[in-house]
Amino acid sequence: MSHDRAREEARRILSERRFHGTTLPRPFHGVLAWLGRHFHFVARFWNWLGGHVGGPHVLWVLLGVLVVALAAFVSMRLARRRVGAEVVAAGRTRRGSEDPAELERAADRAEQSGDFETAVRLRFRAGLLRLGRSNVVQLRPSLRTHEVRRRLRNPRFDRLARDFDEIVYGDRVPVAEDGAVARTEWPRVLEEARR
Repeated sequence: MSHDRAREEARRILSERRFHGTTLPRPFHGVLAWLGRHFHFVARFWNWLGGHVGGPHVLWVLLGVLVVALAAFVSMRLARRRVGAEVVAAGRTRRGSEDPAELERAADRAEQSGDFETAVRLRFRAGLLRLGRSNVVQLRPSLRTHEVRRRLRNPRFDRLARDFDEIVYGDRVPVAEDGAVARTEWPRVLEEARR
């Protein structure tokens, strides 16, 4: 192969796309370059710390363990707080607010404060109490929603029960509409059940 031909072949190969930058836009290039210029000391510290704990891989593992431990701590705190609120609410219910009207008022307050889950729970409890007092269903601690559904055969109650189960047991996040549906549909369910 001649010298000129070899040079031409080298130019052709070097002109291929893989040896040149892309023309695609790089939207974060400026921001990342600025961060690199102003926070280079973080990378130096990271490298220095990695050198003292066994390398950057060990440092990443330690950071991962720390993040998981922090997430577990935060979730435990939130779970305790939620359980505490439920225990307080259950204590209130056991201490004498088994009055459906009182439960409705508490549901109104919860709904006004944006706590739609509590509002749905309280209205469901009040509705079941009213059904029990009307002798439509026999109330007992082990009463299941599907038993009441079978007894009533009412599409309105079916929707309320489905919403209740999804919110309370399925962890569906309730919205304002759930509170409004419970507020407007329960009186209709009770009226239809008493007929």
